[in-house]
Amino acid sequence: MSLTSPRLIVPLLVLALTALTVVSCSQQDSPTSPSLSLAPGASALKSAPTQTFALPPVVVERYVTLFDDAPPAEGPVPGEPPPAGDPVPVPDPVPAPPPVSGSAPSPWPPGAPPRAEAGVPVPTPPSTHLRVLIKVDPEPVAHSGTPVGIFACRDSKYTWYYDQIIHAETGIAVTFTTRENFFDGRFVSKSTEPISLPPNGTVILHTRWCSGHPIPHYTQSRYSGRDEYNEPVTISGPWVRLLMP
Repeated sequence: MSLTSPRLIVPLLVLALTALTVVSCSQQDSPTSPSLSLAPGASALKSAPTQTFALPPVVVERYVTLFDDAPPAEGPVPGEPPPAGDPVPVPDPVPAPPPVSGSAPSPWPPGAPPRAEAGVPVPTPPSTHLRVLIKVDPEPVAHSGTPVGIFACRDSKYTWYYDQIIHAETGIAVTFTTRENFFDGRFVSKSTEPISLPPNGTVILHTRWCSGHPIPHYTQSRYSGRDEYNEPVTISGPWVRLLMP
């Protein structure tokens, strides 16, 4: 039988139309399948959870040694007679008993600082700043007695150790270029060594003080510098109580 016979042409046309219908239906998107417009594997990447990695905080440690520049008190040794030829001294009024060991400065908070000469820095009350937070650990500070091995502390056997923790409160870097140090309200020293505080970072100053006076004291440091936008940043740190030896 010839392929062009009308009896064969009709069945072949029916089979061709049926095949086209099956192929067309098989290419339609399933309601639960990913869109055919995505590249191979893109659906898996789209649904996979995003992994984040927290960077460790930046902590910088430095050591600071400070000293009370007031010389140790001098006078006759109790119980010894005065040198020959000197007039007999008139007894002074009986002094008040000294503070007991471990006592803090009184009154507290401290009052106005001692009068300073013109141009000499004076302390200001503790302050806060948007960019920086300063804490002290521990506070108050117990007397240590561990010698501070610098020449300026050779005659000052009373010592205290603590940390000043300076933390950047924002993602803005801050650089301090001046640190002024005060002891019992008196200006004693200034450092111009830069302190670079990275964004959200921390600088720890391991601080130690020495003094020749066995009484309670208090200290403070004031920091001045600029942030990365060149805006000035000045902050007075907390008052720190150094307890009676």
